[in-house]
Amino acid sequence: MIENLHKPIMVNEILKFTEGLSNLNILDCTFGGGGHTLQFLNKNHKVFALDCDPNAIDIAKNLKKKLTNLFYFQINFKDIDLVNDKNFKQCKFDFILLDLGYSSNQLENVDIGISFKTDANLNMNYLDSENSAFNIINNYSEEDLSKVFFEFGEIFQSKKLAKYIVESRKTKKINTNFELIEVLRDSKVNFKSKKIHFATQAFQALRIEANNELANLKIFLNKIHDYIQKGGFLAIISFHSLEDRIVKNFFKDNSFLKGGSFKNGDNWAFEILTKKPITPQIEEIKYNPRSRSAKLRVGRFIN
Repeated sequence: MIENLHKPIMVNEILKFTEGLSNLNILDCTFGGGGHTLQFLNKNHKVFALDCDPNAIDIAKNLKKKLTNLFYFQINFKDIDLVNDKNFKQCKFDFILLDLGYSSNQLENVDIGISFKTDANLNMNYLDSENSAFNIINNYSEEDLSKVFFEFGEIFQSKKLAKYIVESRKTKKINTNFELIEVLRDSKVNFKSKKIHFATQAFQALRIEANNELANLKIFLNKIHDYIQKGGFLAIISFHSLEDRIVKNFFKDNSFLKGGSFKNGDNWAFEILTKKPITPQIEEIKYNPRSRSAKLRVGRFIN
């Protein structure tokens, strides 16, 4: 057994759904640092893993040297239908995991600049899209900025914040995370974030916009039923209410109606196994504070 590269979130809760099952075909849609994949491999399952982060390639290569049941593809999970591999195309998966959190590798990468604890050039793009936090902050119109902060950061004074940013950038472009934090502080906006850093909501909004996170999730969910084995599991870990709401509604909209008919009008549905989302144990939160906002929802595929 190989030890973990890093501690994956809610690993025990996830593995409970595979107890007593052997030789599963598992799809890890967000390989990241390889933590969840390694747990599956240590249980002798076959894992197909996806990730478009170039930094994940070396981790996957090192794992594959020791555990040959790993098949890795450098691609965004939303583009699952573009995986050009015969074995992948012929496979229906017994368990599919989507962990919507960014990896510790990405959090610590100053070139990406997700964290507000370390100064970095404004970027926040970890999915290699064409957008960035720098572009959003310095080039979006006041109206578009306000929309981003309201919809993706749930900042109620988004109009006030957008107006202040537009005025600030007239004097000097906002280039770094710390410069942005100063602008946020000087804006006098009430972020209503007593338990978290006041910049959290704004950074979340910029990260979601820069990486098309919510749009990517919706695209993925529209495709994933084609890849699940009958009786297979779809497990999704989300980290904020916007993601969780999308996942919750997806399972609800594609569940059974009374009498056993399919709510979506198609010939497939999910049995919802988590009426309420599973959250990390107190011990895990103490060990890994980043896990505190994680929510796990799981459905069993029926057709």
